Amino acid sequence: MKKVKSIATLLGLFFWCVQLLSQSTDQTHWVGYWKGTVAAGPMQIGLTFHVTWEDGQLKSTLDVPMQGLKDCAVESTVVEDKTETMTWTLGFGASFTGKLVNNKQLQGTWKQNGQEIPCVFYQSLFDRKPQTPVAPFPYEVKLVDFSHPSGKLKFSGTLTYPKSPDNAGDWSGEKLQEAAAGSRMALPPKPILSETPIAPFPIFPAAPALVKVNIDTAGIHHQFPVVLLLSGSGPQDRDESIGAHKPFAVWADALTQSGFAVLRVDDRGVGKSMGDPKFLASTTTESYVSDAMAAINYLGSLPMIDTTRVFVIGHSEGAAVAILLSKKRHLSGIVTLAGATSTGIETSVYQIQNEWKNNGYDSFTCHHLADAQRKLISLAIEMGETKAIDLDKTPLPTEEEKEQFAVAFTKWVKSSDKNLQKAYKLWRTDNAKIAKVYGEKSVETFMARNYLPLGYNAWTRYFLQYDPVPDFLNLKDCDILMIQGGLDKQVNPVPTRNLVHAMETAGVGLTYAEFPSVNHMMQQAKTGKVSEYFELEETLTAGVYINTCSWLLDHARLR
Repeated sequence: MKKVKSIATLLGLFFWCVQLLSQSTDQTHWVGYWKGTVAAGPMQIGLTFHVTWEDGQLKSTLDVPMQGLKDCAVESTVVEDKTETMTWTLGFGASFTGKLVNNKQLQGTWKQNGQEIPCVFYQSLFDRKPQTPVAPFPYEVKLVDFSHPSGKLKFSGTLTYPKSPDNAGDWSGEKLQEAAAGSRMALPPKPILSETPIAPFPIFPAAPALVKVNIDTAGIHHQFPVVLLLSGSGPQDRDESIGAHKPFAVWADALTQSGFAVLRVDDRGVGKSMGDPKFLASTTTESYVSDAMAAINYLGSLPMIDTTRVFVIGHSEGAAVAILLSKKRHLSGIVTLAGATSTGIETSVYQIQNEWKNNGYDSFTCHHLADAQRKLISLAIEMGETKAIDLDKTPLPTEEEKEQFAVAFTKWVKSSDKNLQKAYKLWRTDNAKIAKVYGEKSVETFMARNYLPLGYNAWTRYFLQYDPVPDFLNLKDCDILMIQGGLDKQVNPVPTRNLVHAMETAGVGLTYAEFPSVNHMMQQAKTGKVSEYFELEETLTAGVYINTCSWLLDHARLR
């Protein structure tokens, strides 16, 4: 009972259970790893159910990597074959029931504490992808800990570095192609823009051993340039795990074998990086900048690190963190992967427009609904600024606040042009049924229920209002490599193309590469949809590796 309580405390708002409906003679096709995410406010919490067939029945365990939860027993695993429906149950008020789609997806609903959250789990026979690093490792691997200057956080991470300056492999262009083929990675088409020559580097990954070892400084006689990896939005573990993919483990391996020391760290409040809950509740993008500074200061204390050659790779929100970090600390270079180049509101609009298109809305409707999305977010921020937030509790809108929000938004819609009103009428109709399911008296109070928490949360309030463009234009003291995917459905690549010209005019030391068929996670993709991330076997596409490692090697030599 104590273990269940402690797990529930860790997961906070949502907890994980799964139950399945009936038994059949042979259900082995359900065996494997089912991976997905559950929305917890602004956060996406990754879950993995491991289903096995033992003694003629299905059994399951649950992993929640960002909470450090591993192999938690699932109370029951039951399948109803007629409807191909599965339910997992953990036993403390939460459950997931999903229907099998395309033989590898479970589409269903997570239920907990009276809330129902749509989510999808994807099946994989193995708990790793082909590029995920595996032992033995031709370099040093250390698990490290360091503190935040506030004294309220302690970080845990993995440091990898070459055993000697000769540790990096001697890779030629031919060997690079062979390695790419061997790891089942197809080289993507040439990027639209690239000033970086292709240089050899190892592609075949290996990963650090998860055994904590103290660093023996006595045997260290060499210093290496270092790369700090900064993850995307939401709580991420040190590998930036998503489904069975571990992108940062793959990056760390390639970079270390190219001659760099690499540090990757569990985000604050994730895995083994823990701290004061009230302090964590006030986290914003700027908070992550202070975390990155703490990591760099820690690296500066290590004898194998060359503090004159410090580089940062930032993915998604990590790109903004890297740019803001460069204003506080001199860096030798920055690499941004799928970094947003417009405000958080515009990024949100871009994301939801893609969802509308997936749901069959035409371009006319999507265009005019974008203004409604901007207004909903602006209202949430405006009302959130005046609300006193109790960091000990999850802030939820009161009935009075929802009504106030609904009245203000309805008034705005009525004063808008006819085209917007026409588009909103369609959207309103589509949301009417779900509003009733949640017991809301109108679609507008349902909107208030969903949008007001964005204004109450410190991270979303900062993210939605932050405009990275001025910081990109003022990046004068270090060079930058910007990489975008043409199939990115989370960050719009179009504003980046416009910004590149402005940065070049402003004299920023910029190299830009855009890969037409690469998604937000830097994978070769067909659609770019979030659901596709889990299905793809490739974790990182070779062309992105090549450009990044080549650029870093060139700049490391110049320092």
